[in-house]
Amino acid sequence: MPKINILEPKVFNKIAAGEVVERPASIVKELVENSIDAGANRIEVEIFDGGISKILVSDNGCGIEKEDMELAFLPHATSKINEFSDLFDLSTLGFRGEALASIASVTKVEVTSKPKDKSGHTIRLEGGKVIATGEKGSPDGTYFKVEDLFFNTPARRKFLKQPKKEEAEITTMIARLILANPNISFKYIADHKTIFSSSGKGVVDAICAIYGTKIMENLVPINYKSGDYSITGYIGKTSFFKSNKSYQTTIINHRWVAESIASIAIAQCYESYMMKRCFPFCVVYISVPNSELDVNVHPNKLEVRFADNKKIFSFIYNAVSNTLLDDLTKKTREEVEKPNLDNEKFSTEYFVKENYNESLNSTNDNIAQSTVDKPNLNLDFILDNPIKDNNNLVMSSSQDSVLGEIVLEKLTSIEVPKYTFDTQNSVKIEPKPIQTQLVSDSVQDKHSYLATQIIGKLFNTFIIVEIDDNVYFIDQHAAHERLLFDKYVSNVKNNEMNCQPLLIPYTITVNHKEEQFILDNIDLLRSLGFEIDQFGDLSFKISAIPAILPNLDVNAFFENFLSNLDSIINLKNVDLVIDHLAETACKHAVKGGDDLNKEEIIKLVSDFSDGKVTLQCPHGRPFVVKFTRKDLDKWFKRVV
Repeated sequence: MPKINILEPKVFNKIAAGEVVERPASIVKELVENSIDAGANRIEVEIFDGGISKILVSDNGCGIEKEDMELAFLPHATSKINEFSDLFDLSTLGFRGEALASIASVTKVEVTSKPKDKSGHTIRLEGGKVIATGEKGSPDGTYFKVEDLFFNTPARRKFLKQPKKEEAEITTMIARLILANPNISFKYIADHKTIFSSSGKGVVDAICAIYGTKIMENLVPINYKSGDYSITGYIGKTSFFKSNKSYQTTIINHRWVAESIASIAIAQCYESYMMKRCFPFCVVYISVPNSELDVNVHPNKLEVRFADNKKIFSFIYNAVSNTLLDDLTKKTREEVEKPNLDNEKFSTEYFVKENYNESLNSTNDNIAQSTVDKPNLNLDFILDNPIKDNNNLVMSSSQDSVLGEIVLEKLTSIEVPKYTFDTQNSVKIEPKPIQTQLVSDSVQDKHSYLATQIIGKLFNTFIIVEIDDNVYFIDQHAAHERLLFDKYVSNVKNNEMNCQPLLIPYTITVNHKEEQFILDNIDLLRSLGFEIDQFGDLSFKISAIPAILPNLDVNAFFENFLSNLDSIINLKNVDLVIDHLAETACKHAVKGGDDLNKEEIIKLVSDFSDGKVTLQCPHGRPFVVKFTRKDLDKWFKRVV
C-alpha cells in the first residue's frame, strides 16, 4: 500500500477550490452572499472580461474587524456557526467557511473593510498567501477585488468559456440574487456597461429591474399561508407562458435554488393550461422553518432537501392552484358583468331552450334532406391507420388479411368479414414499378407513359393510377406537400436562402441569457435568411425573413428558437426551420378538392415516380395507398 501523506494547505485549498470555484460566477455568488449576510442593503458588482481578469464587489455591510482579516481566509473559518447543532437551524446564506480560502488560493485578492465607527484595514493575498496588510481609509462596509482567476492553475483556466459566455453566467446569477433579495439595492456593471440597477424597494421593483415593467400585466400576485409555511410573490396568468425555464425563480428562505420539488409542484398546476414546450413564469418566495430544510446537500448550495416532501409539495400545489382558480373566477365574473342585457330575454333558460330547439330543427331538416337526396345504397371503404416503417408506408398483402372493410347496406344479406393488418406479412409500397415501366428516361416518354396509366381522379382529391396488377390511390395535396417540403429543405441545406425584407422591422425583447444565446447563434440565423441585428439593450431588430417562409410568424419562430436555450445539442439550420418549412409546404400545396387538369396530374405523379421521395407528407400522413388485383378479387369473393 502506498505511503499516506498529509496534504499541505496550499494543496488541499486548491482541491477545495475545485468544488467551490468553478468559474467567475461562483466567486460573484460567494462574495455577494457574504455581503448579504453582513447586513448590506446596497451592493455593487463590477466585472471585466467576464470576471476572468477582474471582479469588484463592494457593500455597506457591517465590515470585517481588523483582527479577523487574516482569519477570514483560513480554511473552515466562519462567523456563521459555532457548533454542530447550528447546522440544523441555518439562517445565513454562507456557513462552511470554505469560500474565501478557496477563492484566495486560485486568484489574487485585495480586501478593504471598515466596521462602523472604526478605522479601515486592507489585506492582499496571492495564491492564498498573505502579501501585505495595513491601514486604509474607506467607507463603512467591505470592498473586494479579485484578479487573474486560476493564474496558478493553468490546467483549469483553459476550461473557462469565452469572456462573453462567462459574463452571461454572472448576469444570470446576479438576476437571481436581485430577485431573491428585493429589499437590497443592487448595481451590476460589465465592462463599464450597467446591466442591472435595482432600488431595493420590493418585489415588483426587482421583477421590473430584471424583466421590464410590461411583464407585470401578465402576472398574478400569490399570497398563501398554512401553519409555518408561506408563499408570496408573482406567478404568470394561465395565458402567459415562456419558451424556456429561465423565467422561473424559486426562492426558499431567501435562497435561490435550482429545480426542486417546489418547481415541479408549480409546473403541475399549469399542466392543463400549457401547450407543448411551454413553461410558466414565476417569482415565488417560499418560507419554511429552518429546522425542516437541509441546505447542506450541494457544494454551491444550489439545492435543498425538505424534511417532508409530500407536505411541501401539497402546500405549494394548493397555493398555486387556488391562486390560478381565483384569477380565472375573477376574470369570468368580470366578463359576465360587462354586458347590460335584459335578464328575461337573455336568461340561461332562454339560451338553452331556444338554441336546443333551433339545433334540433336544423338537424331534422338535414336528416330529411339527406333521405331525399341520397340513394339507399351505401358503399364505404373504411381504411385503418397505416403502419410506418422508417420513411416508407407499409401495407398488408397476406393471404389471410386484406386492407379495409366493405360495408354493404340494403344491398345484400351476405356478411362481410372485417379485415385487419397483418404486420408479420407486410410489404413496402414503393413507386418503383412506375419507373421500371417507362419506355425511356426522357421526360416526354415518361409523361406519355403515365398518361396511359392514370385512369382518373376521385372527389378532386385522389388520383388513381393502374400499373400491372396494382392500383394506386394518391392524395394530391399530401403528395404535392412532400415534394415542396423536400425542395425547401434542399434549399436550406445548400444555403440557397434568399431574404424577404419586412415593410416594418420586427423587434423582439429578451432577457440576458436569451440575448447571449441569440448572439452565439446569430450567424446561423443569418445563413437562414434572417437580417437580424442587436437593437439596444436586450432587443434585436429583424429586418428581413427567409423568402421561402413568406408567412412566417416571427414571434412564434423565436419562441421556438429560444426553447433550445438549455440544450447542449448544437443547433442546425434545418432543425431550426423544419416545422415552418412543413407548414409552408402545406399552405402552398394543391388542396383536396382542387380540380387538376390532366397535365397537372401527370406532372405531379412524374415528380415522385423516381422512387426517391418519402411516401409521407411532412406531418407523417401517407399519400399513396396500394391495392392489388388479389385484394379486389378477395373483396368480391372471386377467390377465397
